[in-house]
Amino acid sequence: MKKVLILTDFSNTARNAALYALKMFNGENVLYSLLNAYDLEFSGSPYVMQVKEEMAFESEKGLKQEVSILKRVFPEAAIELLSSFGSLIDVVHEHIHENHPDLIVLGCRGESALENFLLGSNAYEVIKSIKAPILVVPKSAQFKKPEKIVFATDLKDVDKDEIMNPVRDIVDRYRSALMFVNVLDDEYVNRLDAENKIAAHFPNINLSFNFIEGDDVSKSINKFMDENDAEMIALVRHNVGFFDRIFHPSVTKQMVLHPEHPMLILHDDLE
Repeated sequence: MKKVLILTDFSNTARNAALYALKMFNGENVLYSLLNAYDLEFSGSPYVMQVKEEMAFESEKGLKQEVSILKRVFPEAAIELLSSFGSLIDVVHEHIHENHPDLIVLGCRGESALENFLLGSNAYEVIKSIKAPILVVPKSAQFKKPEKIVFATDLKDVDKDEIMNPVRDIVDRYRSALMFVNVLDDEYVNRLDAENKIAAHFPNINLSFNFIEGDDVSKSINKFMDENDAEMIALVRHNVGFFDRIFHPSVTKQMVLHPEHPMLILHDDLE
């Protein structure tokens, strides 16, 4: 059974991400865990315990309301409710350590999806901290069969078969075309060897290899996605330098995906 962890703060953005995941995996044998983490911004008050109890009550109440809404659309979905006290990152770390979900789903909102994200946390820090496959769903995204998936790569990050399972799962399910996009840098890479190694991970898949240049990596990838009508982008959180070139605020305030494009973040160092 596939295990999918969905993070929620009961916002419309988080609900949209949940509905996106439920539709994407509709018909599969999946256990969805709907998780709400709540925390206190202060301590030392004599009313802390009372506030925690009230927050726990509201969290559980919110989860029941959310699952009721989701079940109206997907009545057959298996959804368990999880309410946990603590910071979002700590709570998710604990969950993935104990339950090893196949995928984490979260919603993002605002013009800069990687800087303004669920519960007000910094998405860049969360993606760096949580070593598990993550699907980031922008607030405006409506599920559409992913005919084309762009895989941003430096041609050095596809070296472990298990890392590719989440993207392979989607590609196999929807017979998606997988378009590898290499953003050229100064380091030499034997393209032919790299392409052969990548192709070995995706037998019988419609693959293409593309090379783009430009100082603004995000802008270059965005342009490529637009020109090719791609529905989703994937990348491996493996090479810190490459990842920072795409995401770090000092490089660009744009995001790799436009607000309507979901992003699948893979990790080679799974917990």
